[in-house]
Amino acid sequence: MIKLIRFIAAFLTYAIIDIVWHLFPFVTAMYVNLREASGLGNEWSFGKEMDTWGGFEFLALLVFFLLMGLANSHLAIEPALRENSLRKAMLNSFILGCAAYATYSVPIFVMIAKWPVPLVPIDIIIGGCLSLATSTIVTAVALRMRKS
Repeated sequence: MIKLIRFIAAFLTYAIIDIVWHLFPFVTAMYVNLREASGLGNEWSFGKEMDTWGGFEFLALLVFFLLMGLANSHLAIEPALRENSLRKAMLNSFILGCAAYATYSVPIFVMIAKWPVPLVPIDIIIGGCLSLATSTIVTAVALRMRKS
């Protein structure tokens, strides 16, 4: 039961951090600037306006957040708790996030002409940092609760 609670915590933490990150104006501006610098203009964009989203978009986002929560829980949080090591959670989750975002960013870069080159490492690092924050928070709370 406690593992389920940690999974739910990882899912919610990741979803909140990811959503808040993408709401920052400087993040939106960065994507717009990269698109304009690539010379693509309006040939592609980084997303649909939320008011045009339907059930499939929300379902896809939910599945993504569930998978990231599960991966962080199973591959970073639980191993770190077994070893009583926040550092292990941090390292494993950063690698996990980088791999997850590289899985999407690199193929898109390869397939879409004029995809902004700087966006590839930026996305990979962002993925690593979002995952790192999730597992660090959940693991630190779990470790603290063990001590009390």
